[in-house]
Amino acid sequence: MIAPLRFCRVSTLAVLALAVVLPIACSSPIAPQPIATSADTGDAVDSGFYDGGFEHQGKHRSFTVYIPPGYGGDAMPLIVALHGGLGTGKQFERHSRLSRPASTRRFIVVYPDGLGRTWNAGSCCGGAARDNVDDVGFIAELIARLAERYRIDTRRVYGTGFSNGAMMVHRIACDRPDLFAGIAPVAGGPMLDPCTGADTPIPTLLIQGTQDPRIPWDGGVVNNSAREPFPQVVDAMARRNGCDAGRGEIATHGDTTCWQREGCPIDAPVEYCVVRGGGHQWPGGKTLMPMLLGRNARGFDASQQILAFFSGLDLRRETGSESHERLAR
Repeated sequence: MIAPLRFCRVSTLAVLALAVVLPIACSSPIAPQPIATSADTGDAVDSGFYDGGFEHQGKHRSFTVYIPPGYGGDAMPLIVALHGGLGTGKQFERHSRLSRPASTRRFIVVYPDGLGRTWNAGSCCGGAARDNVDDVGFIAELIARLAERYRIDTRRVYGTGFSNGAMMVHRIACDRPDLFAGIAPVAGGPMLDPCTGADTPIPTLLIQGTQDPRIPWDGGVVNNSAREPFPQVVDAMARRNGCDAGRGEIATHGDTTCWQREGCPIDAPVEYCVVRGGGHQWPGGKTLMPMLLGRNARGFDASQQILAFFSGLDLRRETGSESHERLAR
C-alpha cells in the first residue's frame, strides 16, 4: 500500500527566496491554494496548484501538481513536466506556461523537483548524475502515488521537460518505456548509451533551436558531456518507432517548422519542430538570459504544440487514424 502524499500550501516566501538565488525565476509566485489533507478524496480537490512530497530511498522528494478546472468527472490525462538544470518545478511552471493549455485541454500536470535542482539523466547533470540518484524510480513512484489520489487515466501519462529535464524524459523512455504514453523533450537529447528500451516504440515530439549553445544542433561536448547531433536524435527515434527515412512538413508558423517522419505506425508518430535561429529557450515561454542562451522563438508556442500533440495521440487511439493539429497557435 502506498503511503498518503503529504500536501501543504505553496510557500510564497520560499518562492521569493528562490527568485533571489535564481534570477530566471523572478516572476510572480504561484498563488497558494487550500491545503489538501489525507482525508480528501479524488472527488474533493478544487482546481489549482498543490505542493506535495514523500520519502524516496531515504530522501525527501517534492513536487507541485496542477489540477485543471472541471476535475472530478472522467479520469484525466497526466503530464510529468521536468525542469531544467538549476530550476525547480515552480520555476518551470512559470517559465513554460504549460498549465495554461493544460487548463483548456483538461490535463493534470505535475512539476517535480530534482535533487540539487538537477536530474540524473545518465552522463548529465550535476549532483544528481554524480550521486547516481534514482530519478527514474522517483518519477515511477510519483506517478503511482498521484494515480492513487487523483482521477488519472494511467493509459495517458505523458512526459515533457526542458534541457536537463528533457534529457531525463529520454532516460525514462529508455529505462521505463511503460511509464509514458508519449514524450515531448525540448532542448535536450538522450544522455544514456545504450538505451535499454529502444525496441519499444513511443510517440515522440522533439523541439530544438538551431543556435542552441547548450544543446548544439551538430552535437559536441558541453560541460564535459557529449551532446548528440539533433538530426541523429530524430533518426534514432524514427528507427525505434519503425518509421521511414522520409519526412513531411506539418506546418510553418513564424520561425518554426514542424515535420513528421513518414511511414510511422499510427500509434507511434515521430514529429519534430525546428526553431530557426532559436537558442536554449522554451519556445513561447519566458525568455531566459538571451545574451547567454540565445533568443526565443518568434510566433511559436512549445506548450501549445505539446498539448496539441498529446491530445492528438488520444484521438489516434480512439479513432485508429492519424489526427493532429497542423500547428498550435
